[in-house]
Amino acid sequence: MFKNKISNLILGLKSYNFKWKFKLIVATPIMSFLILSDWIIKWIVVATMKENDSKTLINGFLNLQYKINLGSAYGRGDYAEGLAKTITLATLFVAVLIIVFIFLNDKKWIITCSILLAGGFANLLARAWAPATIRDGQEIYGGVVDMFVWGFNFLGSSGYIFNLADMWVNIGVGIGALCFIIEIVNIFKPKKEKEINKEVDKNDVKS
Repeated sequence: MFKNKISNLILGLKSYNFKWKFKLIVATPIMSFLILSDWIIKWIVVATMKENDSKTLINGFLNLQYKINLGSAYGRGDYAEGLAKTITLATLFVAVLIIVFIFLNDKKWIITCSILLAGGFANLLARAWAPATIRDGQEIYGGVVDMFVWGFNFLGSSGYIFNLADMWVNIGVGIGALCFIIEIVNIFKPKKEKEINKEVDKNDVKS
């Protein structure tokens, strides 16, 4: 019985449409571009500024403030005691996204997951090369480079400090919410429209 379940699982995986071609041609370049752009900005900030330095980037809209953040997105939990927990949660987040990405076969969800994965992966790996920060007279590694601060105050926005990878995650969440709304709308679509969409999907698979 156990062998039958394993055999059925293997057969199911072999016949499953993973959309590898779309992931390779579309999703992977998107992730690569987003990760690379985030790392380039972080490298420029580290190379040209000292920690806690501030500059006006776009007056009244966006400022630069170089900070090594030991916490999560937008400076939450920025203290040494919570660093191990933050890295563990970030690693789990990325691991789950990788698994989800592998099995997704809906193009809109693949794009959404790609953006989320780019943000999470960029920040996680950046912790490996970020310079040390001084806390209570001690050098602490494992933080992530943050640099952007809004130049206006809307619901406390001027108190947030973030990087491009944080923005990718937020954009991914926003696109994900939009995709979810589309899924809900599709549930209530007339039957004929659903059949037309199925035919389109079949043609996509053949191509």
